[in-house]
Amino acid sequence: MSRTIAIMGVCAPERRTYAERTAVALARPLHLLRHSDLRAAHALPLPRPRADDENAVVDLGTDVDLIHAIAARGGHEVEAVCVVDARHMIGDLLDDAPLVASARPGDTRGDVGARARQGALALELATRIVWVNWDQVPTSALAVQMALASHLNPGAVVRLSRDPLSDLASGGSNQGEILERAGWVHALNEEHDPYMRDNRVMTLRYDQVRPFHPGRLSAALDRLDNGAAGRLVRSAGFCRLATRLGILARWEHVGSAMWIEPIGADDGRMGLGQEIAFTGLDLSAPRLAHILDGAALTDAEFAAGPSAWASFPDPLPAWPAVESSIPDATD
Repeated sequence: MSRTIAIMGVCAPERRTYAERTAVALARPLHLLRHSDLRAAHALPLPRPRADDENAVVDLGTDVDLIHAIAARGGHEVEAVCVVDARHMIGDLLDDAPLVASARPGDTRGDVGARARQGALALELATRIVWVNWDQVPTSALAVQMALASHLNPGAVVRLSRDPLSDLASGGSNQGEILERAGWVHALNEEHDPYMRDNRVMTLRYDQVRPFHPGRLSAALDRLDNGAAGRLVRSAGFCRLATRLGILARWEHVGSAMWIEPIGADDGRMGLGQEIAFTGLDLSAPRLAHILDGAALTDAEFAAGPSAWASFPDPLPAWPAVESSIPDATD
């Protein structure tokens, strides 16, 4: 294995120790990558990795931009290992703390739930997911954790770690783009087939042809957060709000944190409705669908058309201006 090995995870001590052990076991250099090394990545071309990165073990710091860091080192060619501390994996995915408590306004690392978002992303980008401290956790809890990780990333090798050499020796595949590894992408493509399963863990696909009423959606999100359909851990996909017609939005949620952010003007070919995948524990598909369907436009509201939709109460955070490209639905 000559490609770069990137070590990820939001539990910094466990990640660092695993990266050090991997470097020693493989007799490779260990590089530390921190946020300051990538902070200009969005404004400039991807930074050039160090000349000897190709044969290195790279410890990706807790608040590093994981997508840019992996892309800069070869994308799907990188062996991306997510280190999970079995003592608090699910707690990490429900954590509403920011990644950086002192982040400046506009820095998403300071968002509520940013730490959980980073934890979910590390799982979704990984080629391998390894558990440390697993001997301190009951077998039933480990089964749930491994199934949950497999639902979040169906193609990843999942393994209780004994040592880095054996972790890396197990068969795996690096095929496909890194952003296509996530379970929610598989679910929306109707190809979700997790390697590990548990009766408590479920991934559901939700489709609705009508846009959401933002006021009722806000109330629905509160109900879901309170466990009305089970313990939602992760959901992601695409959605539309009736008051913001013509804008396709990205739906992203981890734990108790929620982001609905505009992707751009929608030309209408994807319809007016929703496509979202939900993963969680003890989920009820009927209750989830009932709650979300209640947030979609009614027959009367839909028939009233966009001019009426524009007057609906909209308590959701404002978006930056995005030009709409959808014609009036009543035309």
